[in-house]
Amino acid sequence: MQKTILFLFFITISSSSFSQSIKDLDFLIGKWKIVETIYPGTEKEYQEIGTRTCGYYLNGSFIKCESKTVDQRNQRERFYSYIINYDKKENCFRATNFAHDFPLHGQFKWFLDKENDRIIAITPKNVIEDRFFRATISYANRDKLVWNGWASVFEKDKEWMQVFNDVTTRLE
Repeated sequence: MQKTILFLFFITISSSSFSQSIKDLDFLIGKWKIVETIYPGTEKEYQEIGTRTCGYYLNGSFIKCESKTVDQRNQRERFYSYIINYDKKENCFRATNFAHDFPLHGQFKWFLDKENDRIIAITPKNVIEDRFFRATISYANRDKLVWNGWASVFEKDKEWMQVFNDVTTRLE
């Protein structure tokens, strides 16, 4: 009986030490300058420059990041947000994004790779369901986050095209 209780105690301690929470994404909190390059390295390349503010939301259960950028080609403003929470059942973070100029929203699974100081983001299909999407967010430098995203028509495709490079620098 004593061995069983001791064993259960160690299981409880070890599983709680590996569990994640929304606080593991604390490095996102703050105000950021955004320089986002869309379709980098292609003839379609352009930039959006602006700010992003991230803070805890709904009693600290979520993180909400609100962004405002300006398309450098035509000076149009774009507003978009991410709402992020931790899904204990799936052992991943869920990020849902919304944009003022697009009726659909994206849903991503974020996996925290603490060993490499990055988040790995995946979505089964993008918001218009015409391609698959993957991304990484490097947080090795907590004052300069680098988001890179790739898309492919087929999930097992070898030809993933980089669709954005988002460099955010902490302002506050």
